[in-house]
Amino acid sequence: MAKMIVAACRAFSLLFLLMFFSLQVQGRVYETVLKTLATSVASSAAATVADISSGAAELSSSTSSSDRSFDAESDSCGPQIPIETPACDSLGEGNGYELRKYPEGEIWVETLVENSTFDSATFTGFYRCFFFISGRNSKSMKIEMTAPVHITPVPTKNGYKIGFFVPSRFKSVNDLPQPSDPTVKFYEPKGAVTAVIGPFGGFPTASDYEAKFAELKKALVKDGLKFDESSVVYAGYSSPFEFRNRKQEVHVNIIS
Repeated sequence: MAKMIVAACRAFSLLFLLMFFSLQVQGRVYETVLKTLATSVASSAAATVADISSGAAELSSSTSSSDRSFDAESDSCGPQIPIETPACDSLGEGNGYELRKYPEGEIWVETLVENSTFDSATFTGFYRCFFFISGRNSKSMKIEMTAPVHITPVPTKNGYKIGFFVPSRFKSVNDLPQPSDPTVKFYEPKGAVTAVIGPFGGFPTASDYEAKFAELKKALVKDGLKFDESSVVYAGYSSPFEFRNRKQEVHVNIIS
């Protein structure tokens, strides 16, 4: 029985993660499905669903196309999707990759999930960041969803960092509320020239991302470009309910 409960909870976690992305991108609220899932697992899981469902519904409404104040194609490069992505400039293409310049001034909210598998870290980190943007912060402020979701391997901690891009309307960390969760922190990366492979489709696992990174490294070495291997980031743009034309990338910073 215990094994069945654990399996059900794991399956529920994955289903919710898929559903959340769909709420953000497609603007649909699956209240009935969430309630059905909640009653099929332990009471603690049900409580989490109620919390997440409420926040997701509000966040979905706040990211509808009529409320967006940004131009999705004005400064962005890479996949074009109906929510905000970081501004960048395309510097050209190499053998199977693109070079982009990301300026200083970006703000990300991120969390480190230590001693964890890829799947577990992705789920845990995602909902920590999601709870922050859905109001678990010092001002109970709702913040719109953006893309991509960054997944950064952290071998020294046997885990991953999960990050959300903070909308560009926030010009400094001082404009943002403080996270209620002490594991959620702000990060301001330096501007960088980044090599990008993708977008590629499917539902990539850690091994799939690693294979794409190996492909990117091989191409960069062939072209004589040096890179900071520790800066690798897996970037996911698509709703899991998009089964065609999905968009994921792998990024690594170039050393000048």
